[in-house]
Amino acid sequence: MLSGLGTHGPQVSSLGLLVINSILFASAIWLLMRPNNHQKGWLWSLFLLAILASGSRILLSGLPNIMPVTILVIMVGSKYGLQRSIAFVILVTVSSNAVLGDGWWTLFQVLAWSSVAGVSAVFSVHDNEGNLSMKRLSFAAVWSVPLFSMIVSLSILDGAMSSLEFVLYLFNGIPFDALHMMGNIFFAVWCGAWFERILSLQTPSQQRIVREDQHVSIV
Repeated sequence: MLSGLGTHGPQVSSLGLLVINSILFASAIWLLMRPNNHQKGWLWSLFLLAILASGSRILLSGLPNIMPVTILVIMVGSKYGLQRSIAFVILVTVSSNAVLGDGWWTLFQVLAWSSVAGVSAVFSVHDNEGNLSMKRLSFAAVWSVPLFSMIVSLSILDGAMSSLEFVLYLFNGIPFDALHMMGNIFFAVWCGAWFERILSLQTPSQQRIVREDQHVSIV
């Protein structure tokens, strides 16, 4: 399943990629179907944001590391918790890599974005009332980059690479990390409020339940 070392780590055979993607996709479905009382009315918002994240990642592929995926992962993790955000990460990564290029690195991208989601699930970018904090989101736009970069860079490691070579590889990636960080800040500032509105979407039936709970008639 694994062969020689490529530019992003070991090259994986077609069968190996099929197995990896099948396991990832099955994991996403299991996480989506598994009961979770953390949030109600999340499904349509999550799928809509997954389509948005995947499409934008593909469309912006000509701009190195500039994409709204990391900011969306942070917001989904903060709003919906770790379980839903990992499913979100898998759907976005697998679907967009099917167009951009799939390989061994897909696992590390999933792990990296899932780690970002995990941190944001603990250190929320939403306040105690559930409102988005732009200050927290902007800070998360910065700290998420080194975490993501370090984990993704592990995909290049093999038995022949020395520690010094790995450190030099990380240093060579600093310009791309800077672009990633600037892109995160841009999407946080300019699109954060819009993304939050999508996260807070409710279906008509859910709106009815909320209004009835508040003793407001919709008839």
